[in-house]
Amino acid sequence: MKCAALCLITALLCSLPPVSYANSVEPIRVAVPDISSLLTENQDGVYQRIMRRALQALDTEIQESFYPYKRTMLAFKYGEADCVYSFTEVLEGQLGEEAIIASFPLGKFSYYLFALKGKALPLSLAGLEGQQVGAVMGHETYLDTVLDGHDIDVNWSRNDALNVAMLEHGRFDYMIAAIPDIRPHLDKLSYAPEQPLLESFDRLTCHNTERNRAFLQALSGELRRLKGAGDYQEIAGPLYLDFDSNAVMGKR
Repeated sequence: MKCAALCLITALLCSLPPVSYANSVEPIRVAVPDISSLLTENQDGVYQRIMRRALQALDTEIQESFYPYKRTMLAFKYGEADCVYSFTEVLEGQLGEEAIIASFPLGKFSYYLFALKGKALPLSLAGLEGQQVGAVMGHETYLDTVLDGHDIDVNWSRNDALNVAMLEHGRFDYMIAAIPDIRPHLDKLSYAPEQPLLESFDRLTCHNTERNRAFLQALSGELRRLKGAGDYQEIAGPLYLDFDSNAVMGKR
C-alpha cells in the first residue's frame, strides 16, 4: 500500500508543468525618487524607459515603488528596497563603499547656478554670500558639500518649475539646479556651462548581495550596449546629456 501511494505521489509531481526560475524568484524591489522628467510616479521617466529596454534582454523582473525624494533613501537604507535609482555616492558615504554596488550610468547630471536670461552671474558662489538662492528640496544630499563654508540662504522648494516661477517674481535672483532636470526651462535661464558646481552620474544603486551583484553585472553590460547603440539619446531626446562610456564603469 505504501509503495503504491508513493508511486502515485511521484507520478502526480512529475505531471506538473515545470516552473521557471525567473517566475519563482521575487522581483528586485527598486525605490524610485521624484526627479523631474527622469523618474516619475507614472513610470514614464527617461531612466525608467531606459531600464525597461535593458530588462528586455535580461531574465530579471523589477518592482518599482515611488517615494518622495528624501524618503527614497530611507526605504533603501532600512531594507524596504533592494535597489534605488541614484544616490550612489551619498549612500557610499553613509553605509560604506563595501555595502553598496551600482550599475553602469543611466545618465550624467551637472549642477549649475542659474539666473533669469540676460542677468549676469557671479563668478563663484563666494559672490552670493548673504544672499538667498533657490534649490529643490532633497537635493541637499548633493549640495551640502558644495555650499559648505558659504553664507548662503537656500530656499528649498518642491521642484524646479516652482523655483523658476519664484525667480520670475523676484523672490530671489539665483537658483541652483541640475542639467538635464532643468532643461525644459532653459529658454528662460542663463548659466555658465564651463562652470559646473558638481558633476556626477545617476546609476541603479543596490545593496551588495550575491543576487544583486549578478543582476548588476548583466544589467551594466546591456546598459553599456544600449548607450553605444544610441538608445539613450533616442529615449532621452532633449534631456540627453552625453558622457564617455569608456571613462566610466559599474561601481563593482
